[in-house]
Amino acid sequence: MATVRKILVADPDPATVRALAPVLRQRGYQVHAARDGSRALQAAILRFPDLILLDEDCPLLDARSFVRILRTNPRTERIPVVITGVSSDPDRSRLGLYLRKPFNLDEVLARVEQVFRRAEASRAVSGDGREIEGNLAQIPLVDLLQILSVNRKSGTLTVEREGDRASIALAEGRVVDAAMGTVVGEKALYRLLTHREGQFAFLPGLPPAAQRIDRRVEELVLEGLRQADEVARLLPELPAPEDGVELAVHPSEIPAGLHPVTEEVLGLLQSGAARPFQELLDRCRATDLEAMRAVGALLEHGYARRREALAPEPRGQLLAPHELHALRARIARGRSSGPQTVGKVVVAGGGPLARRAALSRFQAVPGFRPEPEPPTGGFGTVGRVTLADGVRVDLAELPGDRALMPLWRPFAAGAVGALVLLPADGIDPLLEELVKVQRLPVVVCGPSEARVPEVLREAPGGFAFEGSDAAEGLRALLAGAGARTPLV
Repeated sequence: MATVRKILVADPDPATVRALAPVLRQRGYQVHAARDGSRALQAAILRFPDLILLDEDCPLLDARSFVRILRTNPRTERIPVVITGVSSDPDRSRLGLYLRKPFNLDEVLARVEQVFRRAEASRAVSGDGREIEGNLAQIPLVDLLQILSVNRKSGTLTVEREGDRASIALAEGRVVDAAMGTVVGEKALYRLLTHREGQFAFLPGLPPAAQRIDRRVEELVLEGLRQADEVARLLPELPAPEDGVELAVHPSEIPAGLHPVTEEVLGLLQSGAARPFQELLDRCRATDLEAMRAVGALLEHGYARRREALAPEPRGQLLAPHELHALRARIARGRSSGPQTVGKVVVAGGGPLARRAALSRFQAVPGFRPEPEPPTGGFGTVGRVTLADGVRVDLAELPGDRALMPLWRPFAAGAVGALVLLPADGIDPLLEELVKVQRLPVVVCGPSEARVPEVLREAPGGFAFEGSDAAEGLRALLAGAGARTPLV
């Protein structure tokens, strides 16, 4: 039986308690009330609630003293406290620590659920050597950093979104470095704080030798969120990321004594050719906000001008609409797939050279993104193809090593097809698993159709030979993945 969570509402106004208590009880929470800070402290020690909603104007014991005493008691030090009041406190609100009156009951419930999600994640990492992983849509990065800070964790937090990978290094709960592509330090962290989606994983370990950041987590989070708001305000007036920025006057016409960041941007522009706006932001050592302000000032005073980027040649769609519809149906298998439909293609066979050549050819496939770190041992995801209408297909290598035979069936289950590279000698058991047990449609790529193993020609899910072009082979496989009949 699930444990009922207890919420202590500490508020001198009985009307507030009468408004909140029924709503919280309806959600299954047990509610206790206290009308002043002293009684609230006593209830916290005796009843050990899972959350305290504390009015900032509680008599007898002010909110700051209440929280300080709570944190000195080992029994109550980890109880989450959300302050409530009529004043505006945007910083604490952003950190999930403040609710403004009059209450929006939906906001109260959402904040309560957020606090409990954070508490569950905190318990998950409280033990030594615990690895955690999840999605930022469930636990925002702001919450995650505070959890790791409270638990004084050391290690690396990685965040991956659409194939791009970033990392945050922590030492005893302090953020000491961050990296996102070529950008490092606080600048990379502030960019990461704007991410609302993506997969994360925390791996405990020793902190890195290089420590570029030396600020408290709460300060970093608040500054990052503040800069994100200001960046969002500036962006409409600035060039697009791919637009060029170039000097509009000779450097000698620009007055001396400019801000150091503006001087740095000028130095980057003095190469002569226009630089893409995003490249300027990446190469400038200052934060994105400071670099944007510098570029904005140069444009405003006429010292620089934007040059709109040429529209890139559109890449053709990989699949026709009816082929995409068939692929979606094949992946979903009659189930509701939600906003994104994700399928899998098994890549098997081929020697090291054939696999490297295939991966190189996949680069020409519209929507393909390789994995930042290729799998070792021929086992794992090598990349993904993002198609229209929320359809995505992951490409996963499956080796023919008999020692890995127990993994073949669970790994290949649910795949929409198999792309087999030649040579495919010595892997007949794997091929039989794919075509006879999984009954996958198969496309073979290689220098000669004569070398296609016989077991593949008899594939009940369908078979096609597409020559040596692995990119065309992938397209053909996806185009016919929804059919039960042979591909040729």
